[in-house]
Amino acid sequence: FQMSSLASTNAAEVDPQNRLLHRYPARRLDAEAIRDSVLVASGRFDQTLFGLSIHPYRAHTNADRRLFLGPLDGQGRRSIYTKVNLMEEPPFLGAFNLAGGKVTQGRRDVTNVPTQALAMLNDPFVIQQADFWSERLTEHHGNDSVPARIRAMFQKAFGRRPSGAEERDFEQLVQELAKLHRVQPEDVLASRLIWKDISHVVFNLREFISIP
Repeated sequence: FQMSSLASTNAAEVDPQNRLLHRYPARRLDAEAIRDSVLVASGRFDQTLFGLSIHPYRAHTNADRRLFLGPLDGQGRRSIYTKVNLMEEPPFLGAFNLAGGKVTQGRRDVTNVPTQALAMLNDPFVIQQADFWSERLTEHHGNDSVPARIRAMFQKAFGRRPSGAEERDFEQLVQELAKLHRVQPEDVLASRLIWKDISHVVFNLREFISIP
């Protein structure tokens, strides 16, 4: 259980399918854990226990089918407090194989389909939380620097520091976004547009939704 999920070249040649378990098999987080991780990273997560369930956000409501509209971020509550209706599963959670409520399911399906990547890219919940994270990052930036902020974001999202290559890539991305949004160098740390995009990129790294 302490093995790395990174495959070495020599081991991969001998055991390409990992049948001998030369590395830890990385697995994807469950739907609820993915949503909760987004809330934790953005700082919106509400750790309050107990209380009423929250209707999920949905594009269309239907009173006859008891499909009501909830807040986009679910008031920051844990995903286990999301109300699940048999008529329609919560859209974001459903994209990541949320267990259905109609039949007993001893083990969840784990799929890898385009709709999951599209959910992390385009779902209003993810975009909102990227904006919320950027707001928190840009509120207090007195002695901050771009490298320090990138390291802090990696620590928050992944519990680790970025590698040298990752840090350089993100610094370059910040520079490119500054040009795209026409932000002056002295205003980079205060730009919510730049850091919203950076937050969105962090959410969409493969490591964010998996256990490496």
